[in-house]
Amino acid sequence: MIKAPGYFGAWGNVPADGDVRPFSMLNPSGGDINRTNRRHHFISAVYMDSFADDSGRVQVYLCEAPGNPLPPMNPRAIGFERDYYSQKLPGGGQDNHRFEDLWNTIETVWPETVQALAARRLSPAISFNVLGMQTIMRARVPATRDRHALMIEAKIRCEHKIGEELGLLPPQLERYAGQFDTVPVGVNPHETLLAMKGEFKNFGDLCFRLGFEVLHNKTSTPFLTSDNPVCSYDPCQPFHARKPYEHFGEVELIFPVSARMLVRGSSKRGPVNMISRHRDISDSRKVRQLNRTIAQFSYRMTIGQDRSSDDLIRAHGALVPTITTRVRRLGKEVQIICRDVFGPRPTLSQYIDTPEKAARLEARMAAASSHADPAPLKDSYR
Repeated sequence: MIKAPGYFGAWGNVPADGDVRPFSMLNPSGGDINRTNRRHHFISAVYMDSFADDSGRVQVYLCEAPGNPLPPMNPRAIGFERDYYSQKLPGGGQDNHRFEDLWNTIETVWPETVQALAARRLSPAISFNVLGMQTIMRARVPATRDRHALMIEAKIRCEHKIGEELGLLPPQLERYAGQFDTVPVGVNPHETLLAMKGEFKNFGDLCFRLGFEVLHNKTSTPFLTSDNPVCSYDPCQPFHARKPYEHFGEVELIFPVSARMLVRGSSKRGPVNMISRHRDISDSRKVRQLNRTIAQFSYRMTIGQDRSSDDLIRAHGALVPTITTRVRRLGKEVQIICRDVFGPRPTLSQYIDTPEKAARLEARMAAASSHADPAPLKDSYR
């Protein structure tokens, strides 16, 4: 048994399988404290490499223009955002690499894990690495962070509307009275980073309900992937009535590993929390059905090896996995009800953390109000 570094504890004590190292063997502490890279990938470039064509490029479709794919691109040129994982430090300054270092442990062993899957091997180390990649690709992506931002925004709006009703608004917010349904609410990105811990736990709990298998694509149509590649749902629901992340009854989960392999989990399979078999898919209709689900769950972009699934991507570009929120008041109790749905991709307000940003926002709001009548206050909490 390989002893994992203390960072992962007993949970990471997984034996190596020949050339496949469990990611817990790697220390997530970065060695170069003077690194300046702040271009943070939210979808791993080494993950996207497995969907590249012979020239090492992928086909990228942006959800706002799914009918006009970008020219084939190097995976390192997409799927990133400046300071995506950066955090302000209490004593001043900014940490830019803690999350990147943690992801890097999984990304480092991913190529050897994919190679072992292609050879149809099974082992605890292989399962551990695949479930690790699934977990970070569920927790780190914009679809998940935006979901938490929307929930926090709904809570803030509700609190201030109730404060207005009770006459308890702070003086600096009184000028927004009657506008708390429409005034921009920017959520501190640090809050959505902290929410990743809960996502890790929730996804781990889900994996302990599912058994996994690897599907090998033997057709001429490659698997798609996206910037939100972990798709889970109730397979009993009709496709067009499907709700994302519906985990109350039967559950199916799909996670594309490469253009030729996909991991499928099911609450009807066992043993749970591990990959237990490999199977071939020779039916192009089944591959198309899986690609349709992958396209349905994409958030900002869908990624392919070629353009064989253009029609599926166009069909699902308008709707993404997101949430709706509704406020319900029962006496003194206030409930914010969130439901996972497929809907238009939300536009989040900028987080205001400097006086200069605040001044620019106030100027834009003043200009907008001079050209339009004030929006009516929606009494959504009664």
